[in-house]
Amino acid sequence: MTARAPCPSLAIGEALDRVAYACVWVFVFDLPWGESVPMMGGLVLGYWLGLFVAGIGALRMMTVGSARRPSPFHYLMLALAGWSTLSIFWTLDWGTTVTRGRTYLQLLVMAWLIWELAVTQARVLGLFQAYVTGALLSSGITIYNFMMGHTAAQQAAAWGRIEWDTSRYSISGINANDLGLILALSVPMIFYVLVSAKGRLVKLLCWAQLLAGFTAILLTGSRGSLVAAAVGLAMFPLTVSWQSRSQRFASAIAGVGLVACGAYLVPQSSWLRIFQLGSELSEGTLTHRTVLWAAGLDAFRNHPLLGVGSGAYGLTILKVADFSYKTGNAANAVAHNTFLSVLVELGVVGALLLFMLLASMLYSAIRMRYLERCLWISLLLTWMIGVSALTWEYRKPTWLLFSLLAAHVYSRRESEQIPHMS
Repeated sequence: MTARAPCPSLAIGEALDRVAYACVWVFVFDLPWGESVPMMGGLVLGYWLGLFVAGIGALRMMTVGSARRPSPFHYLMLALAGWSTLSIFWTLDWGTTVTRGRTYLQLLVMAWLIWELAVTQARVLGLFQAYVTGALLSSGITIYNFMMGHTAAQQAAAWGRIEWDTSRYSISGINANDLGLILALSVPMIFYVLVSAKGRLVKLLCWAQLLAGFTAILLTGSRGSLVAAAVGLAMFPLTVSWQSRSQRFASAIAGVGLVACGAYLVPQSSWLRIFQLGSELSEGTLTHRTVLWAAGLDAFRNHPLLGVGSGAYGLTILKVADFSYKTGNAANAVAHNTFLSVLVELGVVGALLLFMLLASMLYSAIRMRYLERCLWISLLLTWMIGVSALTWEYRKPTWLLFSLLAAHVYSRRESEQIPHMS
């Protein structure tokens, strides 16, 4: 009998699958720093990468003629995004709600692409490596800006924004607090990749990011991100028994290097701001956040069920809090707390949807194998602490975590598995 020739569409589909995954890898690599690089039409690199990989993914699906069935996580993500979009019918800020709806559509496409392409544990691990590598680049740029004297306030002015604190550092186009949490999220990933991945170069990049990442977080002056990163650092003792003797030695070297960088590289102004966290919590307003939160709770009492509309938080509290869009400092008019932002903008219904999504993710994380369980509990706790001072329900890093967890829970395990504990 003659061998049956391979199906051309299957071969094309496999080729498109590899190309699409490579594009998703680059997209995740771009996420920690890509907003600082304007591209064609004034849009950032990640936007064009997203369009390209979405096209490749759609072409692959049409060629193969099948798609993965969505997980329960995806239905909850769709429900949250759909409820946010539906708020256009009762929103107090129609234009912002429409913009937020387009953002959620892009985030859902990202979640679908990761679900379709990161079907194995090896591919999920590859996306963790992409994020850590991108975070290393972002950390390096932050340290470079510090050495060149380019403060976050100077960079914000170049983008037409106002930053009053002149002693903090970031990268162009990204707020210092946002950058701090972006880097903090890489900390649990670092230890997971160290234990799971092979290759000296990968491990070297991880140790470099651990050192550079904490240094960059200190340079941002983001107190919430530093606390979140410290929580993420709990991943180290949970995985220390999995590390080789050389990796433990490298961790000691990295710890000494971190102390040295903190003592000799991070300026005194950053340390002073960080050490003010205790007094801000007990006596201060957390940089006016408590004023914004009180105003948001007043707005919630008037719109408890449906909320004021997605993205309408700032306009709603404009008459209560002492901030104005006219000053060009619109960032101060957001909630600076993801959970409160969802509660006020999307009401009890939206808050319940977010709670159900997070609860299901925590439940699934607890049921995973030991190493993955440590990773995802650490990551989710890091995210929850960080977003308690940021408005991140519609940000790409948030939905990247949601998408990666869904892919990781349902990923196929190959024969060369990571050993696990019961």
